[in-house]
Amino acid sequence: MKKGEPLLDICMLMEELVSSYELEKTLNILAKNVTEQMGVKGCTIRLFDEKTRTLQIVAAYGMPKTYLEKGPVPLEEHPIDKKVISGECISTKDIMKEPHVLYLDEAKKEGIKSVMSCPLTVREKSIGVIRIYTSEIREFTENEIQRLRVLASLGGIMVDRAQIWKHMQTLIEVSRSISSTLSLNEVLSGIVENAAKSFGFKAASIRLLDTERKYLDVKATYGLSEAYLKKGPVEVEKSSIDKECMEGKPVIVSDVSKDGRLQYPEEITREGIMAILSVPLSIRGTVIGVLRVYASNPYSFTSMEIDFTSALASNGAVAIENARLFEHIKQEYEELTKDVWKWYDWGKHFPKF
Repeated sequence: MKKGEPLLDICMLMEELVSSYELEKTLNILAKNVTEQMGVKGCTIRLFDEKTRTLQIVAAYGMPKTYLEKGPVPLEEHPIDKKVISGECISTKDIMKEPHVLYLDEAKKEGIKSVMSCPLTVREKSIGVIRIYTSEIREFTENEIQRLRVLASLGGIMVDRAQIWKHMQTLIEVSRSISSTLSLNEVLSGIVENAAKSFGFKAASIRLLDTERKYLDVKATYGLSEAYLKKGPVEVEKSSIDKECMEGKPVIVSDVSKDGRLQYPEEITREGIMAILSVPLSIRGTVIGVLRVYASNPYSFTSMEIDFTSALASNGAVAIENARLFEHIKQEYEELTKDVWKWYDWGKHFPKF
């Protein structure tokens, strides 16, 4: 078996892909190999952002920068990609004869003739689209379609691997920050920022129960307006999602407009929040607050997103416990110091041992 045979090409590609854990680098390696193995003009890889319902470019090979900068692909405006995301692999023999092409003028300028698109899948779920382009009219064979499907499946596995690695690194960095600083505000601010940014959510917040366990007070936020934060106190008895969260389990609101468990539905909608995930912060089995992430569109949170947010909440609980222990030790030290001064009249007479 020699280079150029499909199986060997895929094996060589796998060896190259496993050498990198970075998402962008991994997908650019894939785009280059797909272009060369399929003998086409170029290749692009777009990942599906469920929150904005768009396909965002993340990697490409053989395509000019001007073409790549044409913009995201809104799924609702592109029927072909809607079918691809649903699991189909679709080829277009001559895009100049197809009315559905979203950026036809740009494609014509670049001399693109034929296109084939296949879904990137992870655990039977489509997470993006891999697309190849030719500079001549070409009817793709069944073998070529199946080959791109195999390469796309491999790409989906690599995306999943890179994302898991990225989230692991985030958790490691958060853990390091907890052990390197006694500033609770600094740690909690880092947690809410990572909670929002890691999956591209609109915002995040941490609220802790007051001493009477009646209200949830804001302790850290990211991406929320001052007007929203001043909407009023969050009272556990009046917020069904928080009552559920106090039982120690994640609570999901997939569509704010259809959920009656919210205490401030109008203020939430005005803030542009359409979905919420709340996970409990617990110390030794006792819930002390909630970590919340907010999406700007109706959204079904994945198990990975729930697990990652829960892991961040666990880190937050550790940071809070560390801060409380430090304050307790600090208070005891100060009291002990006062006693020493009182007992020995420190400064005038030294104690005798």
